[in-house]
Amino acid sequence: MWKNKKFIFYILFVSNFSSSESFAKTVKDIVVGKVIIHPFAQDQLEVGSNIRGSQHSSPSASGPHIRNGVRINIANQVKIGAIWDFGPAPGGQMRLFEGAASYTGLKHFQFSVGVFNPSFGLSSMQPRGDSIFPERASVATITRGLAAGANRQAVQALFYGNYYHLAISGTAGTAGPGKDGNQRAIVFRSVILPIHTQSFLMHIGISGEWVFQPSHKSSMAGGVSFSDTPENGDGLNDKYIKTGNIPAKNAGAFGLEGAVAWKKLLLTSEYYNLIVNTKPNSRINRQNFYGWYITAAYTLVGKPRAWKSTSASFASPSCDQKISTFCHGTGVIELATRFSQMDLESSDVSGGRQNIWSANINWYPLDIIRVSLDYSHTKYYEKGNYKDFDSILSMFQVYF
Repeated sequence: MWKNKKFIFYILFVSNFSSSESFAKTVKDIVVGKVIIHPFAQDQLEVGSNIRGSQHSSPSASGPHIRNGVRINIANQVKIGAIWDFGPAPGGQMRLFEGAASYTGLKHFQFSVGVFNPSFGLSSMQPRGDSIFPERASVATITRGLAAGANRQAVQALFYGNYYHLAISGTAGTAGPGKDGNQRAIVFRSVILPIHTQSFLMHIGISGEWVFQPSHKSSMAGGVSFSDTPENGDGLNDKYIKTGNIPAKNAGAFGLEGAVAWKKLLLTSEYYNLIVNTKPNSRINRQNFYGWYITAAYTLVGKPRAWKSTSASFASPSCDQKISTFCHGTGVIELATRFSQMDLESSDVSGGRQNIWSANINWYPLDIIRVSLDYSHTKYYEKGNYKDFDSILSMFQVYF
């Protein structure tokens, strides 16, 4: 209990330490000659529980994401990211979240190397500070974790503009604690905006990743595994959908992404198929899994989400006035709903199937503060096993 109290105190301290000036206006960059230093903070506190059904639980508090650092721009030629992940609180493992350098001196191009999140998927490329829900849909979490998630050692070439985004990356293991240090993979993403007007936008894209050398230890055969906790991040550690280790000679994920933005309404969706080619001595040569989600978000008060070409994703809603505190006297307000499905049942692998419906409200009283309230209904199926429960989650976030 005391650990949770100390963590809550830490979050409140960080939010105040960000400077009282930042609460009156956007956190200012530090400019020294041709060097621009942008402070970075992404600190989250979540409190939630399962309130009805077979998996009832008591309320619990956690800090799933505590990340702080800086991003530096040198003469509009080089960008450097230095961000430390303090690990899930309480008791999580600390690691480097971002330690990368990018060359941006060639118009429409960006070349990056280091530890960062390579471009893959719409949901994956929306930072948690810009995400519609406190946690990503399971299909996004599972696919990005294969070869394109955060903490990933990578090199990337990106070609982008106002209506397109094309990226190809080579990735290795994750930085810090992990089991995939010797993994090798290729990741790609292509996005276009076939329609882009003042009030209407259409986003269409494809993403793929191929692990041609799965992670392995000298004492253990290589393989891949897929799993996720409930999407609402209610503090439970149980991973209902999970395949366990699958002996693999290679594996990949390929899918489609789409979005339509009309005035203050935004619809987004992704579908992915996961393929695992197993080793010759396996009973089944190939395992196939799939997942998808569809989200609808409406900006009730404020300026709706805008498309960003460098990440081909949508930024958080913002104030449509020149103020950052209590926009229109209420703060920016966004309503959202999502339905997702993740199926990890294939041949002789029984990882379960999960359907989740969620409703969420995001409130931005200040430009760097977000408060969310999320309700979700989960149905989980496995051979001979069924779970059905409702969950509620509240989130307090500092992001700049």
